[in-house]
Amino acid sequence: MIDNILLDVRHLKKYFPIERGFLRKTVGYVKAVDDISFYIKEGEILALVGESGCGKTTTARCILRAIEPTSGTVLLKVDSEMVDVTQLKKEELRKVRRYMQMVFQNPYTSLNPRMKIKEIIGEPLLVNKIAKGKELEKKIEELMVAVGLRPEYMIRYPHAFSGGQRQRLVIARA
Repeated sequence: MIDNILLDVRHLKKYFPIERGFLRKTVGYVKAVDDISFYIKEGEILALVGESGCGKTTTARCILRAIEPTSGTVLLKVDSEMVDVTQLKKEELRKVRRYMQMVFQNPYTSLNPRMKIKEIIGEPLLVNKIAKGKELEKKIEELMVAVGLRPEYMIRYPHAFSGGQRQRLVIARA
């Protein structure tokens, strides 16, 4: 295994059954994801690019276990050890999910329009008991700077940002 790997996806497949008739008999499968493998090392960025319907979102959902993959392994680095996400029970998966999140091309619908950016980024930090009070505000500022946004923007609402800035807000929240 290569050093510094954060995510290692091996032979991932997701087949959706095609059912017909009154008894819903399976007559075939739609191969949404068919044997994809890749890894991402620390400091790297991977973009899945392809035409509409080629399996990009399905791949991401399988990695997160938002949908169950048909087969394959998804190894994620959690506290310096590799964990096979495909083998985790629901309770174990819930703990690991804090290390993974999808960022959609236009994440506007994932941002509550009634909350200021300060609240949106701060909410997971509060819920997971990572920070509160002045420490919370400082952490929000650090996260905004880390994704290339000015800390003074934290009092704005999501509609005040461009699509690219919203993507960065979602990354800061993650």
